[in-house]
Amino acid sequence: MLSVVIPTYNRKLSLIRALTALSAQELPAEDFEVVIVSDGSTDGTNEAVKGFPAPYAITLIDQANSGPSVARNRGAREAHSELIVYMDDDIEPTPAFLRIHAEAHADTQNLVLIGPQSMPPGERFPIWIAWEHAMLERQYVHFRAGEWNAGPNNLYSGNFSIRREHLLQVGGFNESFKRQEDVELGFRLEKLGLCFKFDHRANGFHRPDRTFTAWCNIPYAYGRHDIEMARDQGEDRAIDLARVHYKGRNKLTRLMARTCIGRGPLQTVMLGCLKTAIPLSDRIGMRKFGLILCSLLFNLRYLQGMCEQIGGARAMWRELGAI
Repeated sequence: MLSVVIPTYNRKLSLIRALTALSAQELPAEDFEVVIVSDGSTDGTNEAVKGFPAPYAITLIDQANSGPSVARNRGAREAHSELIVYMDDDIEPTPAFLRIHAEAHADTQNLVLIGPQSMPPGERFPIWIAWEHAMLERQYVHFRAGEWNAGPNNLYSGNFSIRREHLLQVGGFNESFKRQEDVELGFRLEKLGLCFKFDHRANGFHRPDRTFTAWCNIPYAYGRHDIEMARDQGEDRAIDLARVHYKGRNKLTRLMARTCIGRGPLQTVMLGCLKTAIPLSDRIGMRKFGLILCSLLFNLRYLQGMCEQIGGARAMWRELGAI
């Protein structure tokens, strides 16, 4: 019925956890396959997969390290089913996960189904990962309440499903994007006429393994890629959404952004102070305060990326409708 495509790079233990959870799916094992694309792994991932006692069919593809977009595209090309479920190697799917994805596509041809990437109950994460989970859960609350509708900007590559023909029709993931590649794909799928739906029952527990430095680089890449999508691909929605999000930020965040973004040493000092204060606040038991600082740093780094990609603060504020 479906093919689960998992790109992986040096995450042997979390991948085995994911494969173990796939062994306990409500969907019968003979109804799905798992295609693992090992993107140059050197930690014993390939050997662990070959020795894993799966009740379902597994295909292991070993390739030179080329990035997640290349790996996802390779997995889709070599999958045998018409329905692709993308799952990251740090996702532990709940038993209903694949059944919900399969049922959603049973009576429709133009759907992209997005499932949540939830915090595992009772587990503690570094403050920046806890902030990620909190921001995602805020979205999920609005989706479940019917207050928001899912769209291409909500497409997260760690948990979604799509018909293979549609993915191949738009050329798959943009392999030049190292971040925001899922949202960029979402915009192209929307132009193809596909609709997006969120279903909280297709749940996977998410255990991201990211350093603080790696986390700080994510919003910066998002900001740069939003400008690239608008300028180089004519995707005005990227800037439209950025404008809406900026205007929705609190007054303090907007004040700090106007004060320091694009202002050389002042920007460096402000970002440096936040990068120091966030881990420190967690160590001294001020996690709530640290979470507020995470939001501030994430927004400033995003705007920094936009500013540098567009060619300066004045051009960025003009695009955001702030001047």
